[in-house]
Amino acid sequence: MNHCCPQIAPIVCEPIQVVQDYYIPQIVPVIHPIEIVKQQHCVPIPHHMYPVVVREEGPLYVSSYKKKSVKKSGKARTTSRKR
Repeated sequence: MNHCCPQIAPIVCEPIQVVQDYYIPQIVPVIHPIEIVKQQHCVPIPHHMYPVVVREEGPLYVSSYKKKSVKKSGKARTTSRKR
């Protein structure tokens, strides 16, 4: 007699999940707004000016007989010429 084991139906388990992650770069715009503020500041800078006034006085007459001395600072001075 041939004793054979009857065929048994296979047992099927729940599938095991194996996850393989793939990363694909995706560009996301990040905007950084820049605001430029222009300010004007007045800075005083000296500009020196020298106005010139030209004044004319009448002619001074000196007698040919006597030389008059010109008074300066309240004292009489005589001028003499040396040669």
